[in-house]
Amino acid sequence: MEINEKGHINKAVVLLSASAGIIIWRGCYLIYSSYRDSLPGPAMMGILCSALFFVVFLSVWAGSVITGSLDENSSLYEGIQGQAVRFLLGFFAVFLISMVLEFLYEVNPHIKAIEPSSYVFVIDESGSMNSNDPTGLRYEAIREIMQAEYHGFPYMVYAFSNDTKILRDMRPSDDDYELPVSSDGGTAIRGAILQILNDYKNGVWDGGVNPKIIFLTDGAATDLSGGFLWFKGNMPEFNAALEEYHDLGINISTVGLGSVDREIMVKMAETTGGVFVNIQNASDLASAMKTAAITYSDRDLLSIRYMRHMDWFYAVLRIVFLSIIGTVIGVLIIFAYVEDHSSLLIIVSSIVCSVMGSIMFEFGLRIGAFQSLLWSILWVLFSLTFGFIYPKAKDELGDKLYLIHTDSYLHIE
Repeated sequence: MEINEKGHINKAVVLLSASAGIIIWRGCYLIYSSYRDSLPGPAMMGILCSALFFVVFLSVWAGSVITGSLDENSSLYEGIQGQAVRFLLGFFAVFLISMVLEFLYEVNPHIKAIEPSSYVFVIDESGSMNSNDPTGLRYEAIREIMQAEYHGFPYMVYAFSNDTKILRDMRPSDDDYELPVSSDGGTAIRGAILQILNDYKNGVWDGGVNPKIIFLTDGAATDLSGGFLWFKGNMPEFNAALEEYHDLGINISTVGLGSVDREIMVKMAETTGGVFVNIQNASDLASAMKTAAITYSDRDLLSIRYMRHMDWFYAVLRIVFLSIIGTVIGVLIIFAYVEDHSSLLIIVSSIVCSVMGSIMFEFGLRIGAFQSLLWSILWVLFSLTFGFIYPKAKDELGDKLYLIHTDSYLHIE
């Protein structure tokens, strides 16, 4: 008679590891959003991935102890001090590997820097601008930017609220054009993006080889439907327009004043090769718009990639590098679960989840899915831990009764 039942998947640890992935993703997203411009990409990637490993390792270890799956007789177990040493070594290994892979991903082939051939300023004139920029500092910022350019550099100005209109046609900066200050209506970001694109294709304006759009708003789009899902409502049309800007070589940098839809602003910028700059005060508009005008997006493993050359090479590279990071984290988790029969399952499942998550992340970005949604799924798949648990068929009292019964039976015989 067998005393131990057949092992089954430890569902408690699966749920705990998935929850840990969601929780640490929120923290990683805040770090990434707050310090992306001030930290080098490799250092940022190292911090994010090691933070993920830190939380998942401790969560799986705690789950293994609580559910009784941790086997102190396992060849993987070396006492508390031994486990602590392995945890620290794993933490630094994840940090270094993710840093190196991010560094390699950011290495640029010999590509000439983009020089804008013209500026297209797109200015929010919705009703909320009455309180956020009542004196029209956004228009003063345009004047400051153009004073820094050479005489005759072409630019134009659009304004949008419920509708989009041209305030200044594309022409050289050889006059002191007065722009009217107006604030009324909603924030039709989608409408502005579509009209400016159609105007370009219809020959209303010609910005040269590399026109650069500086898009300023202080709110969320009032004409985009579908919530956080990219395939509902008019989101597909909006995504297609951004891809067309990308294909035409028109970069959009976005400036957010106050409370804006960061997801949309980042998407507009990174899909087309621009940057997103967020400020809280209208007094900072000039410097923010200058930054947006002269800066182009970088390439990293966790954001939308803008490349007009070698794009598929970097798509494959991202899938491979992210899969390596996820697999390394998963393999190291066997020292948190500590159960010999589960090691192979943990390794294989981590490879499968890492590859699947990396492919979903890359192709999700390509079809316009929101980065934050894809990143959260990736982090959960990196965190998922599948291990066996072998519950005892009998407790100590049951075992003793079984032995007594057997012994009595032998005596009777």
